[in-house]
Amino acid sequence: MKMNHRLVYQIDIREFVSRLNESKSKTHNLNNLPDDFFSELQGLGVEFFWPLGIYEPSKASQQISISMKELHKKYSDSLPDWKETDVIGSPYAITQYRIAKSLGGEEVYKKFRLKLKNKFNLKIILDFVPNHFALDSPVVQKHPEFFIRVPLKETEINSEISTTIKIKDKEYTFAHGKEPYSPAWKDTLQLDYRSRKVCDFMFKELLKLSEKCDGVRCDMSMLLLSDIFFNNWKNFPLPADYVPVAKEFWYDAIKKIKQRNPDFIFIAEVYWSRDNDLLDLGFDYVYEKKLYDLLIDYRIDLINEYIKKIFSFQKKRFLFIENHDEQRSAYVFPPDKLKAIATLIYTLPSMKLIYDGQLEGKKIHHAIQLKRICQENINYDLKNFYKLLLHSIKKSSIIDGYFKFLQPIPAWEGNPAFYNFITFLYENDNLKKDLIVINLSPYQSQCKVKIESYDLKGKKFLIKDRLSDEQYIRDGDEMFNSGLYLDLKPYQSQIFEFIRQD
Repeated sequence: MKMNHRLVYQIDIREFVSRLNESKSKTHNLNNLPDDFFSELQGLGVEFFWPLGIYEPSKASQQISISMKELHKKYSDSLPDWKETDVIGSPYAITQYRIAKSLGGEEVYKKFRLKLKNKFNLKIILDFVPNHFALDSPVVQKHPEFFIRVPLKETEINSEISTTIKIKDKEYTFAHGKEPYSPAWKDTLQLDYRSRKVCDFMFKELLKLSEKCDGVRCDMSMLLLSDIFFNNWKNFPLPADYVPVAKEFWYDAIKKIKQRNPDFIFIAEVYWSRDNDLLDLGFDYVYEKKLYDLLIDYRIDLINEYIKKIFSFQKKRFLFIENHDEQRSAYVFPPDKLKAIATLIYTLPSMKLIYDGQLEGKKIHHAIQLKRICQENINYDLKNFYKLLLHSIKKSSIIDGYFKFLQPIPAWEGNPAFYNFITFLYENDNLKKDLIVINLSPYQSQCKVKIESYDLKGKKFLIKDRLSDEQYIRDGDEMFNSGLYLDLKPYQSQIFEFIRQD
């Protein structure tokens, strides 16, 4: 049941090392990152470490990131005193899946991975970016046939989608990597998954990557789905070795790698409601933002509907309240609301993300093309809350219990405040129970919730809130039949431990 609570810590490793190098006298790489940082993660219950930007960087992406004026406002918002020397390019413009020399390279990484495993019980998740390679990737020079070519007429219509590159005295016009609804990624070239050779090559890249980590987060995974890829690129010239139109890269790749390493984890970044398609193809988790968007839109009814539908029968979501794409949660949500949302996200049965700086309440979004961040004061109230929350979860039945969505009911006739609540229960095989209660509104609210656990019948229980000093003696039959009465302050959340009174 450990799938209920799997924590992933994401950090921009290039920025982290740069930060350490500025503040310390010695030069840092993966070999000498501070032990106390990883000890703290271990103490919070983090299982996976996800270092963003760990591969050899693209100089072409660096130059393009400097030259693209439309990115400069983003840089200024992130780092008002930024300079061109701060711009290091996108970590998603992959040259090759090799650890950056500036971080110590492959041999240092092997020692680093072993250290995290043996000393801190931490596993590593790495990025796999299957859709494209950087303009200056060695793959482009060695295998130009792997990339989608652009006919002259398309180049004339829209130069934004393509670029011309000289390879062995011959000029090729390639398509930039792109998805259907946004501008092309100008520092990349689009791989052609209609080609058998491309599918074979990228499987081998993924296989090699699977041998140096414990899981991969697959960037924009739905772009490789056969129908999406076909619609996105159907007007471009076919390769000579095209595959069957409905052949799915992910199904074959995941199946083969799982045969070698059954515990290896596949995480799909996914949009456009294609999450179940990717789960059907073998992904362990889907990293999607439906729940995040509902929290932003503040639709408690739809949040409850989503939780009931998704988490009653599966635990395969990778949830977040901030990441490298979205604004900081402490910037988006008021403090009390943020605590309620954090309680919700981290108590749902799923994999959950902690983004570097989130626990300290940072408010300024970090542009991942920059190696420097804006210094901010630590919000100790929020940091202490996160510490209490995560330590409380470690001691609870959330870790190994069965999840049951509970529908709040009116505390008394005519009181509509029950609509403001989200409630669910965990109960493990030893009948240890925890009730999660969240008032996701700015109003004092009341409700009742029926706790239909057989163990309650004919007994009394001490219910203790793990997040405060509140505790009550309650009758089991009353909680089972008519419901436990709850009265919560605005945005208050509680995790009630049930202790049987004999």
